[in-house]
Amino acid sequence: MPVVLVTGVSRARGIAAAVARRLRADGFTVVSTGWTPYDSEHHQNIDEQVASDLQFDLAQPDAPAQLLAAAEHRAGPINALVLVHAFDSGQGVFEVTSESIDRHMAVNVRSFLLLMRAFAERVRDAGGEGRIVLFSSGPPQTGSIAYGASKGAIEWMTYAAATELGPLGIRVNAINPGPNQTGWMSPEVEREAAERTPLGRAGRPDDAAALVSFLLSDDGSFISGQLLTSDGGHGIAAGSWPR
Repeated sequence: MPVVLVTGVSRARGIAAAVARRLRADGFTVVSTGWTPYDSEHHQNIDEQVASDLQFDLAQPDAPAQLLAAAEHRAGPINALVLVHAFDSGQGVFEVTSESIDRHMAVNVRSFLLLMRAFAERVRDAGGEGRIVLFSSGPPQTGSIAYGASKGAIEWMTYAAATELGPLGIRVNAINPGPNQTGWMSPEVEREAAERTPLGRAGRPDDAAALVSFLLSDDGSFISGQLLTSDGGHGIAAGSWPR
């Protein structure tokens, strides 16, 4: 049975939790990881927290390698990596601090790259195949400039990693889920998102989870190096969210 590591699993309505549920239903053995102190600080009163299998602060340089080792110890060799975790403290150009920039880059860029490397090393040494799915977010991310910069970096990492790791049998893709109702949208914001989306509603975590399921399936076996947007046509019809 294939084993997948899903990061960012901490809130019941979050995308990562939906991904973990969907992949378990697909027959994967799922190892989930989260960092509840972040949600306690940044997502109060948004959602219920859910227990993850492992807890790691991925802002720490050694955490990615430790996480892969702990996941393998728990479930065996990892066949797929789905990176959903993110740090976002807001802050626009005039508010962002050097410390905030560094933390965004540590969590949203460095940990992604180090997790991919640790995973790819294991796949290379075992001589098998692997699948990596990263989560991005569309620009411009007004008011969250460091977050936006880090998500832009994820897209370029996807292209570079897919090119470098493809010969090893590793597929790498990224997903932009668009405006997604994971508990942060007020009724007014959700209505606005629906009005600006051709399909008439905001995205749901299960939409993104279904796309992950496809990318990890045999039907998605020839897709690599892609940024796939699942937003109901929002981006092309009304511009990216938020403006």
